[in-house]
Amino acid sequence: MAVLGSGPAGFYSVYKVMQGIDNAVVDMYEQLPVPFGLVRYGVAPDHPEVKNCQDKFTEVASSPNFNFIGNARIGQDVMLDDLTQHYDAILFAYGASKDRKLGIAGEDTLHGIYAARDFVGWYNGLPEFSHLDPRLDDSDTAVIIGQGNVALDVARTLLKGVDALRHTDISEQALASLSKSRIKRVHVVGRRGPMQFACTIKEVRELLKLPSVAFEAIDRDLLPPDLSSLPRTAKRLTKLLLEGSSTPLPEARKSWSFDFLLSPIRFIPGHDTRSAQLNAVSFSKMEFADAADRYNSAAKVQKVGEERPQLIQTSLAFRSIGYQSEPLPGMSELGIAFDEHRGIITNDGHGRLVPRAREANHADTVPGMYCVGWVKRGPTGVIANTMEDSFATAAAIVADWNNKATFLGGGDGWQSIQGGVTERGMRTVIGAGAVGLAIARKLAERDGTSTLLIERHGAVIHAGIYYGPTSLKTDLCLRGKRMMYELCERQGIPYRNCKKWILAQDEQQHEQLDRTRKFASSIGVPTHFVPLDEARNREPDVLARNAVLESPTTGIVDSHTYMSYLQSDFQSKGGDLACHTTVGAIEPLSMGAQGYNVQTTSASGESATVTTETLINSAGLDAVSLSNNILPPKRHVTSYYAKGSYYSYAAAHPRPKTLVYPAPTTGAAGLGTHLTMDMTGAIRFGPDVEWVDDPNNLSVNEERLGAALDEIEIYLPSINREKVMLDYAGIRPKLGKGSAVAQGKGDGFSDFYIKKEEGYENFINLLGIESPGLTSSLAIAEMVDGLLYR
Repeated sequence: MAVLGSGPAGFYSVYKVMQGIDNAVVDMYEQLPVPFGLVRYGVAPDHPEVKNCQDKFTEVASSPNFNFIGNARIGQDVMLDDLTQHYDAILFAYGASKDRKLGIAGEDTLHGIYAARDFVGWYNGLPEFSHLDPRLDDSDTAVIIGQGNVALDVARTLLKGVDALRHTDISEQALASLSKSRIKRVHVVGRRGPMQFACTIKEVRELLKLPSVAFEAIDRDLLPPDLSSLPRTAKRLTKLLLEGSSTPLPEARKSWSFDFLLSPIRFIPGHDTRSAQLNAVSFSKMEFADAADRYNSAAKVQKVGEERPQLIQTSLAFRSIGYQSEPLPGMSELGIAFDEHRGIITNDGHGRLVPRAREANHADTVPGMYCVGWVKRGPTGVIANTMEDSFATAAAIVADWNNKATFLGGGDGWQSIQGGVTERGMRTVIGAGAVGLAIARKLAERDGTSTLLIERHGAVIHAGIYYGPTSLKTDLCLRGKRMMYELCERQGIPYRNCKKWILAQDEQQHEQLDRTRKFASSIGVPTHFVPLDEARNREPDVLARNAVLESPTTGIVDSHTYMSYLQSDFQSKGGDLACHTTVGAIEPLSMGAQGYNVQTTSASGESATVTTETLINSAGLDAVSLSNNILPPKRHVTSYYAKGSYYSYAAAHPRPKTLVYPAPTTGAAGLGTHLTMDMTGAIRFGPDVEWVDDPNNLSVNEERLGAALDEIEIYLPSINREKVMLDYAGIRPKLGKGSAVAQGKGDGFSDFYIKKEEGYENFINLLGIESPGLTSSLAIAEMVDGLLYR
């Protein structure tokens, strides 16, 4: 399959297609030298958390069946007709490549008018906008036409202190220009009112909280007198607007406003008729078509009679009224219909292309051609919407393939067309890690290719059979496993119930497995012994000399998508997220009866004190130190750091499809160097256990590779030792150095510590939260909620 475009829509679709079709091979074409689209170049530099999805995309790119071809311009370097002759399917995922224009006088002829898309690309270092050079020192006022999130990103960048931006990944060129900026006043202008604009709570709140920046109050008549009947999100947004900024206008160095009910009609040059510099923007005043409808989110507006236009004096303006897709060269010749008015490829709603000159609801589909993302549905929504849309298109592709629908002619893909592309000056970039990205960026200037190292991620859904009958780990793992499977099914979060084998190589280990089976039965977890001949048939590369115990409810989950869902759901409920923020001292006020003062420092070095009524310490590696800073010395505990190294495997064989664990060893702090996998089927081994003093010591110890290989060869004797490589390391915070498996009194097994601390009002401590923490996470959340409110 050829995928045209490397943004979130393309990567999320590839992920699901490769998961749903065995041995699917994907070639991804991108006109830029590096992947990830708007996630890389369209996200504000002070919003790094939005870019976390790149980890999942990097995991997808690590598959040996995935190829990234950068600097590939469809219609110039790669011909669309060529692709149809060498692939089974083509997925159009190239997004919206241009911004929508206002279509008013002066827009294309005056200096000082910029598309917000271009400006965002410029401050993010997108090569095609390196020449932009916005004159931020020519005016003290900026006008932004549009009131969506991108418009607010532009406003925040103009108003935020340069020192705060220095700690982000903003381009050096942009930082130099912003340091000279004279902008003191920003107008964010919209045609309708505050109950109709499309920005989110998070974006508005960040602007309102900018230090030394004031928000000019809006007309109270534009907001409902009674907020109680509003939907929750609209109510919170309206309250924010009414509360205004933390800095009063007389004390502010800069200010901004939402200017409602204004429609731009003309960009006006300077008084010198020969001047090509913007001097002002002229707006028509608007009113609601039905005054009684002004609080309706779908209310319509109309021009106010013959009233004189309103002018805003400025030499700097940005248009931010949305993006628009364009057809690719060669589409028409292939019979692909493109809706110019809506800016989308005509499709059946599931991503299947519909032939030109036919209506989508009556037409047959174009065999083997699909679309996804903004070019499928229009430039709307956030990354979570794109993920959902991508999964739907991928499901259509997988269903068509499995149902033996008609596709294109097939072929060898990139291997077949590479020669012709190279003759046209094509540059190939394989991978998207740090080194690969740096080299690929340079390849925009010089010819060449590069290779990158890929970090892999995945997580096991544990069955809960190791932790003893009365432990929190057992209770929370069992409940959490059920809750996680239900959530994944309900929300479409990718998971796989791949089962787990625990192997015995001798009679002593067989006895250990028998004890594990009896315990599992006592807590209601199904396990059973697999006959050795059946085991050899199912997994011929796995060696078990004595016994195989199978846990049929163990599986793996796409941990990135799972956590992205949790974050998105949290923020949709009005929660605030403070990323890259360090917690310092915590002061209980009257033993917590009056709350807790929490000192924080942001990535930009800004310090703040937050007073909270309830304090929940779930800080992972730092949880013990935070707890010890609050509780008296006699209640201090010690944290032990178990570093686990993981090892990747670069060969295609052997690749078992079942999780494989050695029999647990009495007293061992881990479960042995076992075989796990990610959602693409790529396998890795680990973790081992290495006790370290520094929780930041994440270097992989090369000296441990030999011992790990010896352990792996016991159950996977056909492993190619030369293809097992150091991958990455993680740290597990433990409350002791005893056994990872509860085996009876004196084994040193350490349970989760989750308590409402006595003598400290509303302080809940979560210590030693390691495996099976992810499996237990939903149940832990339920338990903490119960400690606070039941």
